[in-house]
Amino acid sequence: MRVARVNNYSQIVLFVCYLVSTANKFCVASAVSDTTCEKLLVGQYTCDAPIIDPITQEISGCAKNASARIPCKPLNQIVCNGKLYNGSMIGFYKDVPCRYTNGYSYIVALALSLFLGWLGVDRFYLGYPAIGLLKLCSFGLCGIGALVDFLLIATQVLLPSDGSNYVIDFYGPRLVRLFVNNDTYY
Repeated sequence: MRVARVNNYSQIVLFVCYLVSTANKFCVASAVSDTTCEKLLVGQYTCDAPIIDPITQEISGCAKNASARIPCKPLNQIVCNGKLYNGSMIGFYKDVPCRYTNGYSYIVALALSLFLGWLGVDRFYLGYPAIGLLKLCSFGLCGIGALVDFLLIATQVLLPSDGSNYVIDFYGPRLVRLFVNNDTYY
């Protein structure tokens, strides 16, 4: 008799789970065939780890809009975009944030500013030829401009003119600006 009860309870639990999963369209994505893969919930797909460039120590393929696309695969038996996935097929690409670099080295910019900043070489290197020429003609604005530029480069406020970030060594002094928006969790 006891085995029958356990079996009966397990059938009831399975039936309740079935009712919950079919009533709630977010519980089981395979129950909804018109779901797009981009709208899958976390845990219904896996994304590949981004490939790190060994020279820049940043995600490979980072675009100027500071995002890179990585392939994501819906899990086994998930239906999205009208297709049944098996866990190894790419369903969509997800944008992940990254730091766009264009080859400007932080160490080189800092060294140029320290030793040749009074000639404006640091500004020429970073792509600001007009200010570099002004510093060249005025000997670094009498040394004050060279000191200010050294501090701006050291604190990573003065970035290259193309909008990219510095290439910084893996253990280098990387500045990360924090901000609060609607996606911030406390």
